[in-house]
Amino acid sequence: MAGIVSQKINELINGKTQVSSNRQKDFIGEIKTKGIARNNRFTVDFSPPGASNEDKRRLLLFCEKASLPGINFSTTSNRTYGETREVVYDRIFDPVTLTFHVDRKMMVKDVFDEWAKKIVNPINRNVGWYKDYTTTLSIRIQDLEDKVTYLCLLDEAYPKSIGAIGLDAGNNQETMRLDVTFQYRNWMATPISQDQLTGLEKSAGGLQKYINDFQGFQAKYLGELGEAGNFLTGAVGQYAMRGLSSVTSKMPSIRF
Repeated sequence: MAGIVSQKINELINGKTQVSSNRQKDFIGEIKTKGIARNNRFTVDFSPPGASNEDKRRLLLFCEKASLPGINFSTTSNRTYGETREVVYDRIFDPVTLTFHVDRKMMVKDVFDEWAKKIVNPINRNVGWYKDYTTTLSIRIQDLEDKVTYLCLLDEAYPKSIGAIGLDAGNNQETMRLDVTFQYRNWMATPISQDQLTGLEKSAGGLQKYINDFQGFQAKYLGELGEAGNFLTGAVGQYAMRGLSSVTSKMPSIRF
């Protein structure tokens, strides 16, 4: 074992200069041809229960910050012989936080206030039906030409925490922002084109099939479309995906 390690170290030392030079050239080539994703090129779309189309449009416009969900695993120590190994036994889905600008009429805040009432009635404290307060939340990553390159779907999402908004009579420069933390059942993501998104919108059951059989449905679209070429998509000023919300809101009933 020690001999193998020593051999690998010598190979790395001897080829260090060449590897470093090639790596730099390859990196520059990749940047020129494919570019680097920008963290300000994204749109978020979801349908709060009972919200109007204007409410949905406003939320899309006013979402300032978002994050793609991370991947975490629960592990446990296992040792049969030799070293102890950390073995995975479950996957953890961490909450996702979105930050919204708040408009002067407080309509953005009101949408989440009403959503919260559907989760727990503030008068009698009755908890609503799960299916009535969850929705599908989509995060779309776009390139510099506003073409969708990556789609992330959060299934059965709902606001777990609606943040407080600080007020300050001595500060007239800052604007109101609202942090909303979403819990969800699971998430799925894939590189995707606008042609594929358009195909999902055309069928009422399209997105549900996509959710139920993510890899199979994606493979089917890739096989049918091939290299689809250029596609049009909605930047913040376009709302080609509004139909997606009406489809994703029709999730199967779940009762606890």
